[in-house]
Amino acid sequence: MHEIENASGKKRAGAAAAMHEISNETRKKRVKAGLEIAGTNFARMRGLMFRDEIVPILFVFGYEGIFPIHSYFVKKEFDAVYLASGGSVNEIYRRIRPNTALVTPKKDSAFLLELPVKMTDRLCIEEGDVLKWKRVGGR
Repeated sequence: MHEIENASGKKRAGAAAAMHEISNETRKKRVKAGLEIAGTNFARMRGLMFRDEIVPILFVFGYEGIFPIHSYFVKKEFDAVYLASGGSVNEIYRRIRPNTALVTPKKDSAFLLELPVKMTDRLCIEEGDVLKWKRVGGR
């Protein structure tokens, strides 16, 4: 489920933004967007820091756990959506402001989607919803 593939068809984490369809299966909402996959320690460490715009980023942790975040050096508000390994939404933190010291989830998660606020709104994401993502088309 939720596999990320590069152009050669090999599974890959840590790729630059590629066009993906992100869907809320529970609410039957879908968006297509460039989704950056943060599957390496460096990509997860950088996240949204130092960017002029908020871009969708999927953090792939490789196992379920508690993964706190901060928003130092992030220039705009964003939403953080924590997901279980099956794609169900464990927790949502809305409108995280720049320079927030710490956001610590209470539930174990395998993935984190950092999203522009408008994208969370368009997908109508709520706790308990099931999200899926898949690469579509080319880059």
